[in-house]
Amino acid sequence: METMTMERAKTPTMDAMRKRALAAACQYLEAMHVEEFLKKDYRGRVVYAQGLICRAAKVENDSFNRIGRVRLRSLTAAFNKMRRDADGLVEETIKAMTR
Repeated sequence: METMTMERAKTPTMDAMRKRALAAACQYLEAMHVEEFLKKDYRGRVVYAQGLICRAAKVENDSFNRIGRVRLRSLTAAFNKMRRDADGLVEETIKAMTR
């Protein structure tokens, strides 16, 4: 019985996975300097990021909570990778311009 509890503790809840996906999408949008996103308040940014995640998952905009665990994990990884790529590109551009 204890092993089941320990395994369950290692697995993030769906709520935590949704929050991670939202954070990754928001960081990506900030890194890309998306004007429409940056003009919004906190709640507006969350709704905008949810819409982006829903479009990426190919589900209806009101179906954010229906996205499965595997798809959330892959979208989170994709947004994090795109943000890292964008950050690296900006750094390389700055280095090239200061030479």
